[in-house]
Amino acid sequence: MKKTVLILCVLVLAAACSKDNPKETTPGAVNLVFPENNSLCVTGIPQPSDRSEVTFTWQASSNADQYEIQVTLLGSATSERRITAALSTDIVLEQGAPYSWKVTAINQSSGEKTASPLWQFYNAGSSVSYPPFPARLIQPEAGSSLFPDSGGEVLLKWELADPENDQESAEVFLGIASDALVSLGTFGPEEDTLSVAVSSGQVYFWQVRTRDNQGNTSLSSIDSFRVL
Repeated sequence: MKKTVLILCVLVLAAACSKDNPKETTPGAVNLVFPENNSLCVTGIPQPSDRSEVTFTWQASSNADQYEIQVTLLGSATSERRITAALSTDIVLEQGAPYSWKVTAINQSSGEKTASPLWQFYNAGSSVSYPPFPARLIQPEAGSSLFPDSGGEVLLKWELADPENDQESAEVFLGIASDALVSLGTFGPEEDTLSVAVSSGQVYFWQVRTRDNQGNTSLSSIDSFRVL
């Protein structure tokens, strides 16, 4: 009888511990491996119609049993998504074109997901010179609303990258209409912020054009923000 009571106590304690310490189901961070960020990918296997097959690889994430990879042609709405249990996949892409990619780790039982950082690269082609990557508009966040500082200004922040590391300048544009942006000036590759005077209640649009020392240019997306 005492043995039976002891076994029941052990089972009750085990059940209580399992409730106090539920199994972790949130996937851990995903570490991307290849293609490397801001790189020129030259390992693609040539395909017809100026395309090549690129192998994407990443490291395993804890608590994940599936991965969703998203590859996007920069400057367009063209994206490809795939779900796999593997740590790599082959995707055919246009040659000489810039792409971004990310991988989201998925726990199927809980439905929880964790996304990797967003990386970008050029899929190499026959060209010997590649334009800069479109600048990333970091601050203000696209579609955000914010108060100006005490001086009535808002800080613009961007990020430049180039597959050949020869970006030369960034020209910043701002306006109250997306089709009527005005240049605020040209800045060197080490400059990545600009404070601009704004008016409360106004929506602003902005864009950055990057130029490298070979004369190649690229345009970022046009983002907007509202000043409160």
